[in-house]
Amino acid sequence: MRKLSYTLLLSLTLFVPVSVLACSGAGEYKHVGLVTMVNAESKTFTIKDAETSSPITFFANEEILKGLKGFKGRVLVNYEEDVGGDLKAVGVTF
Repeated sequence: MRKLSYTLLLSLTLFVPVSVLACSGAGEYKHVGLVTMVNAESKTFTIKDAETSSPITFFANEEILKGLKGFKGRVLVNYEEDVGGDLKAVGVTF
């Protein structure tokens, strides 16, 4: 019985893509993805969303942009959405 449980757990771990759990599992107003672009001039950065593989662009303050400069890994972005639908990053976790 114990061997069956370990086998089942291993199978689920191997066959359920991590990206399926990424954004939905992260919570409300959070996205997980790979940083693909940082534009200090427009005060934005873009990630490739782990769940949808779509690009998502966030506005950010100088401190966040400075921390992302040259970074190309996976991040967790906490954000707010304004009335116009723009996304503003309020925190980034590496």
